[in-house]
Amino acid sequence: MSNSNTQFSIAVHILVGIAKYGKVNSSELAGSVNANPIFIKRILAKLSSSGLISSSSGRNGGSVLARQAENITLLDVYKAVDAPKAFMVHSYPKNMSCKISTHIQPAMDEVLDDVQTVLEEKLKSESIQDMLKKVAQRG
Repeated sequence: MSNSNTQFSIAVHILVGIAKYGKVNSSELAGSVNANPIFIKRILAKLSSSGLISSSSGRNGGSVLARQAENITLLDVYKAVDAPKAFMVHSYPKNMSCKISTHIQPAMDEVLDDVQTVLEEKLKSESIQDMLKKVAQRG
């Protein structure tokens, strides 16, 4: 999976950690995710610029939620990290002598746009607080 495909789930992981523990620094978050601290800092920057977290640097620095966990939806997170669409039609050039090749993209786009809408509605209905509860229920 590419970085852009995993940023959403890592951002949710980060926010659930902050919701549970309060102020957390990037090294602690990198340890929890088991990822490179620089990668975590890039995601934190996106979450900060989207208004989902507030961060401070220095010896006592760290990140905290900018609003209550129940007021941060997974759709907010999805948009904050610029997650790619769930599915996309390939971008190979069309074979103009093939009817399938010339018409598959608009046909698939219609279906995939509907799938994206359903995905975003589901993400809108779940919050970071919901995810924290689900994690707690599992152990």
